[in-house]
Amino acid sequence: MPLSSFKAVFFDVGGTLIHVHPSVGDVYAQHARPFGYSGSVEVLNEGFHAQWKKMGGIESLGNQSGVEAERKFWRELVYEVFQPLGGLDRFEEYFDLIFEAFREKSNWRVYEDVIESKILETLKKRGVVLGVISNWDSRLTSTLENIGLARYFDFILPSAVVGSAKPDKKIFEEALRRSGVAAHEACHIGDEMRTDVDGAQAAGIHPILLDRDNRFDKVGVTKVASLRELNPSAES
Repeated sequence: MPLSSFKAVFFDVGGTLIHVHPSVGDVYAQHARPFGYSGSVEVLNEGFHAQWKKMGGIESLGNQSGVEAERKFWRELVYEVFQPLGGLDRFEEYFDLIFEAFREKSNWRVYEDVIESKILETLKKRGVVLGVISNWDSRLTSTLENIGLARYFDFILPSAVVGSAKPDKKIFEEALRRSGVAAHEACHIGDEMRTDVDGAQAAGIHPILLDRDNRFDKVGVTKVASLRELNPSAES
């Protein structure tokens, strides 16, 4: 099904449009050196992924919304990453710094196929409604503005602002409401089976799984290894 047959196209962000550069551990370490951290980047990456999994990611906020709830989530996560490694001097000062660091363009990279496929420009030019549906906190809009991607989107829905995280239906329904299109007129592009594919399907939206590293076997849904395969400029 060509992209041009949809009136609205929604995108996931992390792992779909952008990724942390060089890695979360690198960013943590770089800022932590002045606060007494002398360990490796690898240990921080392992600690981050383990703690993220343990806490259930940003989805764990569920219907909680607001800056206070998300800061509390991130403070606990960062604290627990450093605590087994001897902690940090002036942790609160460090946390304020690192919380802001992830808005900065320098700590993110846009995937090459996003740029080379010109998917966002092409769809926008065609008058397709573009939206973001992401399990993220309220920093998402300013982060996408700093990276230069926000201008393509008619709306940006971070789960911690909506009070609903994928695969929950509410965040997808909010995207449809903002778009003014019926569910069958929309598709959602993301890199995860449970949150993106299952979530979109449950809301009646056509899912497209972006699987750059071939992580998923036969999935019974539209699957692409690159956004270049979607050829947004093809006529329907």
